[in-house]
Amino acid sequence: MTGGRPRRVVFEFAAGSSIAETYHSQGADFGLAGGILGFDTADPRIVDALELAKHAGIEIEFRIVDFETDHPNVFRVTAIDENKKQIEAELISCGGGMVEIRQIANIPVSINGGFFETLLLFAGCAPDIVHACRDSINANSVSCDDLLLFRNDKSEYILDCRGQSEMPGEFLRRVVKNFPVKDVIVLSPVLPVKSQKEYSGLFNTASEILEMAGHERLSLADTAIRYETRRSGLNETEVFNKMAEIVAVLKKTLKDAASAQQEYPDRILGRQARLLPEKGVATGGVLHSVIRHITLLMEAKSSMRIIVAAPTAGSCGAVPGTLIGAAEALGLPEDAVVKAMLAAGMVGVLIAEHSTFSGEMGGCQAECGSASGMAAAGMVQLLGGTTEQALDAASMALQNVFGLTCDPVASRVEVPCLGKNIMAGSNALAMAELAMAGFDKVIPLDETIAAMYRVGLSLPVELRCTGKGGLSITPTSMRIQQKLEG
Repeated sequence: MTGGRPRRVVFEFAAGSSIAETYHSQGADFGLAGGILGFDTADPRIVDALELAKHAGIEIEFRIVDFETDHPNVFRVTAIDENKKQIEAELISCGGGMVEIRQIANIPVSINGGFFETLLLFAGCAPDIVHACRDSINANSVSCDDLLLFRNDKSEYILDCRGQSEMPGEFLRRVVKNFPVKDVIVLSPVLPVKSQKEYSGLFNTASEILEMAGHERLSLADTAIRYETRRSGLNETEVFNKMAEIVAVLKKTLKDAASAQQEYPDRILGRQARLLPEKGVATGGVLHSVIRHITLLMEAKSSMRIIVAAPTAGSCGAVPGTLIGAAEALGLPEDAVVKAMLAAGMVGVLIAEHSTFSGEMGGCQAECGSASGMAAAGMVQLLGGTTEQALDAASMALQNVFGLTCDPVASRVEVPCLGKNIMAGSNALAMAELAMAGFDKVIPLDETIAAMYRVGLSLPVELRCTGKGGLSITPTSMRIQQKLEG
């Protein structure tokens, strides 16, 4: 806001919603506090953000209140700055750390954090004045790539100036001086790669990927690089290097988790990867390595180390644990892992477009299930398979996870999350092997993803990360939760 930094922020969650049940136990509270403080998503201080906010003189309050909502992860925010200016917003947690702002000051908007955005709020003025302001900015601003106009039924407006860079302060002050702007909100992008105004996709479905890959003999990793260059504006080398940086972060996390000594007090499971023998008793070398790497990543998550929500925090072990673990067991180079992660991400793009990663919307099939499909495609890429084989492996892996419930014990993302991540990796290995042997997937990936989404939406709400069904309400789970809360 133009008035200054926030001094008091109130978050409200709808009583009975999924996020109301899990925002504290799953760490959303300190994550939101980290956002208020402006921390980067990989900043290790995030775990201490609530305490740091107090030291910074920012009061943060969380409430569970009664209000109607059409989404299990809706929450409302009221921010008051040092000049006592107040702004209200409504947001949705979409899964995997993604948040969409869908209302500001009772005006519907759609903001996902991909741009620099300057929001100009108008109230009590004629529409032609707002349009004149828009025309003036359009004619004179060098930083605004797109101008969107939102309004509500009270004729209140938000003019959203989106661009690849921040609107210059001098120009913004001139706009505020010349037009009756009630308030200004300046937002910086939070996505690691900014969005593009003119993005037009190369494809939107697996069948379109197959058609393009077939014509040009592209691997799934190649198509992923093509997609990312078009989506981000980066060149192919930059895209590859971005993923290589992610792999490097994951490998450092794995190394740190393997050498860690301390236990994390507010958790159910301790360090268990160290209990695994050097060689698997019931598993072969590759699967044993995958299990170990997945377990280490889940322990890193529980001890608040840096992880990659791929696709979500609850399923963070499956994709990288499978691909890095398999590559290590097979003696494959890091470049092969980078390409495998790119291929896995391409399947993730399709799921994000046509289904959901949110356990609150689709159960754990949306989290660990999606991760299994992604990892299966990545495994085929890792082993040198074709694009068709990778997509077939993803389809078969997803077919095996329909109806997977999200019922965490004591509302912690540990049990049965660890086992489900390991199951996701095991499933991915098996389906990659079947696809490369030529097994028939029967149902194409596009149809599988659509069916998975329908199944997820039809799951009872008790089995969608609400803590109200399955393992969550067993006597042992409730005893553990009481102990942890105490």
